[in-house]
Amino acid sequence: MRRQNWPRNICFPFLMLFLMTPGVAQEKHRRIGEIDFYGYAGLDLEKIRAALPVREGDELADDAVLTQVGRIKETVKRAVGKPATDVAPVCCDAQGNWMFYVGLPGSSIRTLRFNPPPKGRARLPASITAHYQKTMEASSSAVRKGVADEDHSRGYALSVDPDLRAKQLATRAYALRNEALVRRVLASAANAEQRIAAAHILGYARQSEQQIQALVRASQDSDETVRNNAIRALGVLSQSDPKVAARIPAEHFIAMLSSGSWTDRNKAGFLLDELTKRRDPKLLAQLRLRSLDSLIEMARWRSRGHADFARILLGRIAGIEEVRLRAVLEAGQVDQIIEALK
Repeated sequence: MRRQNWPRNICFPFLMLFLMTPGVAQEKHRRIGEIDFYGYAGLDLEKIRAALPVREGDELADDAVLTQVGRIKETVKRAVGKPATDVAPVCCDAQGNWMFYVGLPGSSIRTLRFNPPPKGRARLPASITAHYQKTMEASSSAVRKGVADEDHSRGYALSVDPDLRAKQLATRAYALRNEALVRRVLASAANAEQRIAAAHILGYARQSEQQIQALVRASQDSDETVRNNAIRALGVLSQSDPKVAARIPAEHFIAMLSSGSWTDRNKAGFLLDELTKRRDPKLLAQLRLRSLDSLIEMARWRSRGHADFARILLGRIAGIEEVRLRAVLEAGQVDQIIEALK
């Protein structure tokens, strides 16, 4: 059985749910552990950092996070004349602290084109969208409890947390019976919440070319959370079988490494970690050509749970042998990886 630990990669998409779920830590205070940046090529990063209204080590109530997000965005706009591309608060680091990822409008940000929003009326049953929300609550709870390990060997995620696992198995049963409806909602529903749920559910459907193509298309959805759910499903599929990974086109995900959105970068990096395991020279050359600055920025993030994908991709671009690359990662020798690129 292959397990994948997801201590932090899955928590940001559920942040709003975490903050708004009744009775869930509304008054809890956490420290800010790390504030890291991306998209800062050509900007005075230290000037921007010094201007921020919060500092690492500050205590922050969970229900005050969104207020601070707004203040950070305003500060960036005053400092550089353009708004932040994203401010992503992520719970939690190894010490249970907040992490903030601030996207800056520098030259290492690229404007991406996404699919126009669909206009159809297809819908999932209300009971299924409610089940999706309960699954997200259970996932958020599992992350906060520190039981976020998952088995990806079957091509869909199964948690070690009993409550979440039961909900995931129910999602699998529904997806097997109703895949055509799920794909139709994902492709055509005007309501973004419907597409968000459908992207997650389709990851639990029977593995097929139709499933992969629908998820690849959804990875270019106009809605950030639809993209997040679709790419995560593709990443889990690719982990289960190298032959599946070989069928997923990489070009769009390379572009997403330079997105202004933190979740785009996070999930594209997760997927490209799998797609580059065969070290195809053309794919690695495209990464070097199109994403080197962005990868170096992300490799310098301090949370390994979020930075390691960039470090791995850089190591493969540099030609560092896999066993040695893993050893360098464990030793935290980020500069050695970056130097090897020269």
